[in-house]
Amino acid sequence: MNTQARMVVRAVGWIGVCMIVIVVFHLGGSFAHVVGQFSPLTGALIGSSMTLLSVLWPRGRQESMEPWLGLEQLSWILVGLGIMMWAMGEMCWRYFIAMGQSPFPSIADLGYSLFPPLAFVGLLLLPSPDVRSRRLLLLLDSLISMGSIFAIAWYLLLGSLAQAPGEANLAKFLGIYYPTADMALLSCVVFLLLRGQGGVYKAQARRVSLLLVGLGLCCFVFSDFVFNVQQNAGTYVEATWIDLGWPLGLMLVGVAACMRRFLPASQEQKHEDKVSQQVTGVFMNPLSFVPYVLLSLLMLTLTVDVLLPGSEEAAIRPVLLFSTLGVVGLVVLRQVLTIHDNVVLSQAQAEALEDLELANRRIEEQAREIAEHYAELERGIAHLKDVQASLANGKLQTRATLTSGVLLPLAGSLNIMAERLARLGEINAYAKRLTRALNDLCLAFEQACNGAPLVIPESCNDMVEIQHLLTALRLKKRQPLHATVFPSESSASVKQTISSAPPTPPMTPRAPSSPLMPAAAVKATTSRPFPAAERRATQAASLRTDPPGDLGHA
Repeated sequence: MNTQARMVVRAVGWIGVCMIVIVVFHLGGSFAHVVGQFSPLTGALIGSSMTLLSVLWPRGRQESMEPWLGLEQLSWILVGLGIMMWAMGEMCWRYFIAMGQSPFPSIADLGYSLFPPLAFVGLLLLPSPDVRSRRLLLLLDSLISMGSIFAIAWYLLLGSLAQAPGEANLAKFLGIYYPTADMALLSCVVFLLLRGQGGVYKAQARRVSLLLVGLGLCCFVFSDFVFNVQQNAGTYVEATWIDLGWPLGLMLVGVAACMRRFLPASQEQKHEDKVSQQVTGVFMNPLSFVPYVLLSLLMLTLTVDVLLPGSEEAAIRPVLLFSTLGVVGLVVLRQVLTIHDNVVLSQAQAEALEDLELANRRIEEQAREIAEHYAELERGIAHLKDVQASLANGKLQTRATLTSGVLLPLAGSLNIMAERLARLGEINAYAKRLTRALNDLCLAFEQACNGAPLVIPESCNDMVEIQHLLTALRLKKRQPLHATVFPSESSASVKQTISSAPPTPPMTPRAPSSPLMPAAAVKATTSRPFPAAERRATQAASLRTDPPGDLGHA
């Protein structure tokens, strides 16, 4: 609530306190009488101005307030217009009093008579709970309260006013209309209090404004009812504490409109675009017994009217009797609707129980599926752990055997990793064999350099890379004559050395992949035949020129 609104509410409160103190304690003598005379007009002007200004005041962008629901804004406008019409009627009446006149009926009654219907309609347009049956029950409770209060007022006041002789028809009508309108407003207060149990009035702004409107209307109806009783009895005295109910009640209505407009939105409603209108059932609420209490008072009044003899009681008895029958009929209708609502509620509860049972079965099925899924997941995880442990222990042929489930991609990835590890193991094993073959070949070369015959180790036979290397070095074709013969050795020893060499299986020359020599050069070299004479001449020249221990072209 902003600072300006707080200042206005405080100022109105101080004005009301000053009125009460001055009028009740008669401060200032004649000044207290003047204050008592003009306090109803002052209160009506303040109440109408506050109500209309609060409703029509534009809302700021940064202002946080409860949104207007439905015809709520129109309802407050009608209430403000009703108070303004009552203020106009009071102006006219003050003018007649200033002129020394007190006509009844007069033009002032036009403004007075417009306030009850405008206020009643405006209050009925306030937001109601979003349950049709609940709204109908509240309306029946309001009608029961209105009928009961009207019947009691008819017995106490309205009956005698209607039978008063020597008055014009308009005066009789207004004499009955004002108390009846007061009863309607009072029943509307009961209706609002009963309706205030809905979820709409959980918001602080609506709840506070509803309570203030009810309190203001109670004050107004109290003063109006006492005025009618005293006016009928001829004991009314102007500018007393009884008249303070009018200004205080109307100012309370204006304060209620100001509270409704400027109170901030509650924390539960700030994050919602629409206010929830769901009604929460309130059982054993004392306000629910108000119509039945009024009906009991009405039955007591009817009993007293029947038991007391007299022509006056007999004259007002028919209206009292029919009013009682009407109220009883409304009570019966309310009970029928209550029973119907209970039956509908029982059916709804049965359907809700069936839906709950179905939901429980679905939950059980889902729980079973979740348990099965969890068990399958546990088995899959255990299997993958075993596969991983086997792979870690060197069993590279182990594979995951999962065929379905959420772990299938993980099993596939694990199998791919196992395949790569197995391939890497084969490569490592082949690399070890190749390294051993190269070591053996290097050892054979070293022995050949030291004068021993050049013998290709068996470990090099199945090594494609070494075969390509030997082919590139032209050792593959000359393999049968790989021994070196020195001049000091005899031909017999040479033959013996050649015959003692291990036989080498013939090997088809293939294109080498070694980067030491281009493939075309290797092919040209390996495909060119050496004549036998040329080969012998070359060997003889090498034997003559090469020193012992040098391989030469071997």
